[in-house]
Amino acid sequence: MSVSVPLASTYGSAFRALFTLAWPVVIARFGIMLMGLMDTVIVGHYSSVELGFHSMAWAPTSVFLVTSIGLLVGLQVKTSHYLGAGETHRIGAVFRRGMGYALGLGVGSMVLMMLFAPPLFRASVTETLAAGATVPLMIFALSMPFYMVSIGCSEFLEALGRTRQSMFIMMGANVVNVALLFLLVPGHIEPIHGAVGAAIATLIARAMMMVAMLIYVARLPQAREYGIFKKHPADKPAAVDQRRIGYAAGASYFIEVGAFAAMTFFAGRLGEVEVAQWAIVLNFAGLVFMVPMGVAVGCSVLVGRAFGARDPQAIRMMGRVSFMTAAAFMIMVTLGVVIGAGALARFYTDDVALIAGVQAALLLSCLFFLPDGLQVVAAQALRARKDVVMPTVIHYISYGLIMMPLGWLFAITFKHGVPGLIYAVIVASLMSGTFLVGRFFWLDKRPIKAVI
Repeated sequence: MSVSVPLASTYGSAFRALFTLAWPVVIARFGIMLMGLMDTVIVGHYSSVELGFHSMAWAPTSVFLVTSIGLLVGLQVKTSHYLGAGETHRIGAVFRRGMGYALGLGVGSMVLMMLFAPPLFRASVTETLAAGATVPLMIFALSMPFYMVSIGCSEFLEALGRTRQSMFIMMGANVVNVALLFLLVPGHIEPIHGAVGAAIATLIARAMMMVAMLIYVARLPQAREYGIFKKHPADKPAAVDQRRIGYAAGASYFIEVGAFAAMTFFAGRLGEVEVAQWAIVLNFAGLVFMVPMGVAVGCSVLVGRAFGARDPQAIRMMGRVSFMTAAAFMIMVTLGVVIGAGALARFYTDDVALIAGVQAALLLSCLFFLPDGLQVVAAQALRARKDVVMPTVIHYISYGLIMMPLGWLFAITFKHGVPGLIYAVIVASLMSGTFLVGRFFWLDKRPIKAVI
C-alpha cells in the first residue's frame, strides 16, 4: 500500500505541522545535553579531581558523536522523501541501511577512541590526568554503538512524524542515568565511584535507550508495510543517495564542532578568566540553539515530504514558515538578553571579576543569534530538497576559512580577547545564514530533482 502524506496547504496549517513535529525534538535535544550536564554536576559535587577525569574522558566523544549524527541525516531525509512520494514500501530498506551505517559508525568510533585517545592523553596532559581519564574513556567508547543505533532510530521516527515517542524514550534514558549517577558516583557499589561510575551510568542508559527504540520501531503498526522485517533487493542508486546526504551533513557538523573547538583553544591562550567567559557564552548559545535545531528537524521532515511529493508550493511554504519561526524565537532571545544580560551573568557565576565581562560578551553575542539560528534551519531545508553539496561548501568557507582565522586575528593578534572571538562568530554566522537562506530562495526557481 502506497499512500502519500497530506501536505500543508496554508501557512497556518504549515506552522501547526511544524510546531507539532518540532517541540518534542527540542525537548529531546535538551535531553541529550541534560545527560552530560547531570554527569558534570553530580561528579563535580563528588570530587573536582574526578570531574577533571570525566571531562577529559568525555572530550574525544563529542567530535565522534556530532559528526556521526550528521552522517545519519540521510536516513531521515530519504524516509521523508519516500513518505511524501507515497513509496512507503521503500522505507524499510532505508531503515535497514541506516541501522547498518549507525552500527558501523558506533563500532568504528569505539575502536578509534580506544586505540588513539589514551596515547593522546599520555602525550598531551599530566600523567595523573591521563591515568584517571583512560578507564572512563574506554567505558564511554563501549557506549558508542548503542548510542549511534539509538540516534538512527530517533531520526527515523522523527521522519515518520513520531517525535513525541523519541522524546519520551530520551527523557526515560535521562531518568535512568540520573538514578545510576546517584548510586554509582558516590561509591555505593565498591570499587566503582567518580568518573568511572558516571561512565557506567551513561553506558547502561544508552544501552537501555537503544533497546527501547528498537522495540518501538519493531512494533510500529506500519512495520510490515514499510518492509522493516524483510530483506530488500539491492538498490545501489538509493543507497548512494542516502550516504551522499549523510556525508555532506557529517562534513558540515564536523567543521562546525571543530571550528568552535579551535576557538576554545584560542580562548585558552588568553587566560583563565577569558576561558570562563567564552565557556559561558558557548553554554548559553548551545542551550538557545536547541530550539532552531528542533525547528530544523521539523523543517527537514516536512520539506522532504513535499519534495518527495514533487510539490514546489509546499516546499516554498514550509521553508518560509520554518525560517520565520526560527527568526521569531531568536529575536525574542535577543531581546531577553538585552534586557537581562546582567541577571544571566549572575546566574552563571558569583565571581565579580567575571560578571562584567560575561555580561558584555552576552550582549555582543546577540548579533549572531539570529543568523546562526537561520543557518541551521536553511542547511537542513536544503538537504531535504537534495541540495547537499552547497550547504557543506558554505559551512567550510564560513567556519573553516573565515571564522577560525578571524578568531585568531581579532582575539590574539589585535588583542580584543573574547569580544574578538565573538566578532569572528558574528561574521561567520552572517555569511553562512545569508548564503544558505538565499540559496533556498534561489532554488525555488529551479526544477525539482528526481527522487531516487
